[in-house]
Amino acid sequence: MNAKPLLSGLILLLLAACAYRGGGDEPGVRKFTLFSMLNGDDIRGKCASVAGYERYRVVYNGLYEEQFRVYELSKGPKNGHVFKVSVTSPANVAEIDLKDLLSPWRPVTAERFISDGDFLALTNALNQSGYSKGAPKGLDLPSDNFWWLAVGCKDGTVSFHAWKHPQPDLTTLPLAKAFLAMDQSGVRLNPPRHPISHMPHMKSSEDDRRFDLKVGENGLIGVSSLF
Repeated sequence: MNAKPLLSGLILLLLAACAYRGGGDEPGVRKFTLFSMLNGDDIRGKCASVAGYERYRVVYNGLYEEQFRVYELSKGPKNGHVFKVSVTSPANVAEIDLKDLLSPWRPVTAERFISDGDFLALTNALNQSGYSKGAPKGLDLPSDNFWWLAVGCKDGTVSFHAWKHPQPDLTTLPLAKAFLAMDQSGVRLNPPRHPISHMPHMKSSEDDRRFDLKVGENGLIGVSSLF
């Protein structure tokens, strides 16, 4: 019996199971779809096939074990665009809810409709930050660093970009100022530090590093030590 077809089939099933399809706030699901979510696989899947589709995902990694912010911006009808933020921080088991045992590990979320002017301000801030200039091929994005990432679709075209601390200065990026100004999560940004240092109770060993990503032509390529 040739095991190659079986092995190939199992790999395809595993990749399909780990594909991000939106949502993903469940702690047990989010980590297995993280790479797919960061690469915008769900956005890419609709970009060329859905007429008028325009959507952006902007992510801030503030040392993954300390803070991970995800912004979703979707074009809607006039003055009805959707802006959502999801912020994951260290779990506080003292706040556990017996009705929801996973509550300490769930992200803080906020969602609202925004106007045409606000939508334009956010997309302009992305472009002013270099989003439309193409992906910085070869850039490493380790979990134990500070970086912004953006992936989106407009007019049937997918764009991808990433920015890593300390160059450029992440705090002065137009996109950072614009998205944080619209953020209603109530969770303050975990600002970049240089040199990078971990909170004492969160310092991870090299063997416990969560992931290390690399930017390719127009997205992410490869992933190591993913959970």
